[in-house]
Amino acid sequence: MPLEEPVRKRTLLMSATLLASGLTPLVAAGAHAVAGVPGDIDKDGYRDVVVAAPDTTVGGRAKAGAVVVLYGTSKGVDPARRTVLTQNSTGVPGAAESGDRFGAAVVVHDLNADGYSDLVVGAPGEDVAGDDGGGSVTVVYGTASGPVKAKGVADPWPASHDAWGRTLAVGTYDSVNPVNGGKLSIAVGADDAEVTYMPADLSAQTGTSGNGHDFNPAYGIVALTPLDLPNTDADRLIAHGRGVSDGGWGYDGHGDDPHTTLYEPGGFDYTTLPAGTTSAVGDLNGNGAPDLVIGNPEDPAQSPGSSLGGHVTVYFDAAYGSPSRVQTITQDTPGVPGSGEAGDRFGTSVAIGDTDKDGKADLVVGAPGEDGKAGAVTVVRGTSGALDTAHARVWTQNSGGVPGGSEAGDAFGGAVRLVDTNKDGYADLLIGAPGENGGAGALWSLRGSAGSLTATGAKNMTVSAVGLGSAGAARLGTVVTTR
Repeated sequence: MPLEEPVRKRTLLMSATLLASGLTPLVAAGAHAVAGVPGDIDKDGYRDVVVAAPDTTVGGRAKAGAVVVLYGTSKGVDPARRTVLTQNSTGVPGAAESGDRFGAAVVVHDLNADGYSDLVVGAPGEDVAGDDGGGSVTVVYGTASGPVKAKGVADPWPASHDAWGRTLAVGTYDSVNPVNGGKLSIAVGADDAEVTYMPADLSAQTGTSGNGHDFNPAYGIVALTPLDLPNTDADRLIAHGRGVSDGGWGYDGHGDDPHTTLYEPGGFDYTTLPAGTTSAVGDLNGNGAPDLVIGNPEDPAQSPGSSLGGHVTVYFDAAYGSPSRVQTITQDTPGVPGSGEAGDRFGTSVAIGDTDKDGKADLVVGAPGEDGKAGAVTVVRGTSGALDTAHARVWTQNSGGVPGGSEAGDAFGGAVRLVDTNKDGYADLLIGAPGENGGAGALWSLRGSAGSLTATGAKNMTVSAVGLGSAGAARLGTVVTTR
């Protein structure tokens, strides 16, 4: 059944969000007044995970969208401890409407420095003030009771774009020309080739002028990744778009090929990076400097070292200028299981985290098109030099100990995230499969260990397990994120 529409209440309740469909509220866990941990929405000391189902039917409205907060515990994420948010939830502005796709983009960050991480949620299909598909952004604030109060973010230039909120990032962009006075800002992408910056405290919802890119504006911004530089507020932003606006047609002949730039938003210091549609930042070689990973699932194998099935490019220490090392990884790289085939989409999703607690982060790469779109995830461990491709390991739903079984169309690996959810020091892997069960979607969790990821204690979370009922083609696992 689709989610039923509850009676709207405008009063902000300091309790878990309840939906009239019987969605389970947040179970009280005795949150303690501890210093804020990144990604800890209820400030109980455990990092939490947010998973989105942007095609969920809500109150009979198809593709209205939902976001699920799964709380970390000593045993990892527990689907019984959750909060489900829709635009019909008490305290959330607006109302669930067909095609809103609430949750198509989600960022987790403590926006008001109160120790509770907050959610920034995009609904790029939202109709706003007569603007069909103009898009909207909502901030949902973390509290000891979970995310139960929210505020809409006003689009300062609604006439200049649609699909506002299709991608999001948070950072402090204080460089040559400080953005929003050097305040923490929310970067918002839309279907044009510019990024809008809104003050994260929403003190003045006027934003700043967007920074133009050499992307084709017909395709807009497809992904944003913040690059936090250590010991400075001069963060940078990795922006992904398509094609170019100067008439170039790219390698596919249509002008919609992936394109990536790294720049300081205040200083317009653009640096062209390898083409791709997604990226991740982390310390893969343990030297304390951020490394960049760009995933390009669409590469037709026309560049050196690339593969027909997609590839990732690793730029070591690239945040401080020219990279100290560049490494390209495909399914044809020696030691990496499988082989590159058209449609594998290796590099659709990437994540960085230390799964084995050796001080060097590891790389996870999703290939949701593998084996007839059943999907696969590859893990490559970090070393003090290049990534250890010789001992790479692939995980599918057919791997021993992993719940379920691989089926065509599951898209296992459509989204991946590494985060320590049980405070044991090992990063755990969250895997989204938005095509599972005919598009209902599902989420998997694999635990980190001294030997990297293990299937021992692996969990599979379906739409019903996370409180969405049998919500049809909800596409649960389209977005999996945390701070």
